[in-house]
Amino acid sequence: MIELSIKGRGGQGVVTAGELLVASSISEGFYGQSIPFYGGERRGAPVTSEVRLSKEPIFLHRRVYNPDVVAVFDASLFSVMNPLEGLKENGKVLMNSSNPRKVWRETYVVDATKIAQDIGLVIAGWAVVNTAMVGALANLLKEYVDLDALEEVVKEEFPGKLGEMNAEAVSLGYRGVKKVD
Repeated sequence: MIELSIKGRGGQGVVTAGELLVASSISEGFYGQSIPFYGGERRGAPVTSEVRLSKEPIFLHRRVYNPDVVAVFDASLFSVMNPLEGLKENGKVLMNSSNPRKVWRETYVVDATKIAQDIGLVIAGWAVVNTAMVGALANLLKEYVDLDALEEVVKEEFPGKLGEMNAEAVSLGYRGVKKVD
């Protein structure tokens, strides 16, 4: 089993990202849980979605306290909280950033904001980065998430042109993730 903590701000699609990862993994015959965790929901407020993916049934039903992977959708979260709290010593961090900097022993970056803006995934002036980030996560979680299955789940979740745009963001995020040395 692998546990993830997805951190971002309201409006960035954090909760949907967790659900997409789980749905994709389940479509491939695996098991998953998506656990959203947030307070008074409003655009810009910190939001967390916790995810478990496994090849065996999951009997654990609680928050994720020591994730294997942390995905940070908005680097400005570092100024108001520690998004890496509880991360396992050998864990991985995925950051949405155009300025690669190492924040953990194993840090990965993808410019999900640029991907979303280039494709036109912008709502009320906010780049919706979730599908680009989910694509990057799929690259780090190949054992549990298949790219083709994820693109199909995204197209089902967002029918029509919006689905095609989001599937493109998944693909670009998958290919655009880079390890920071």
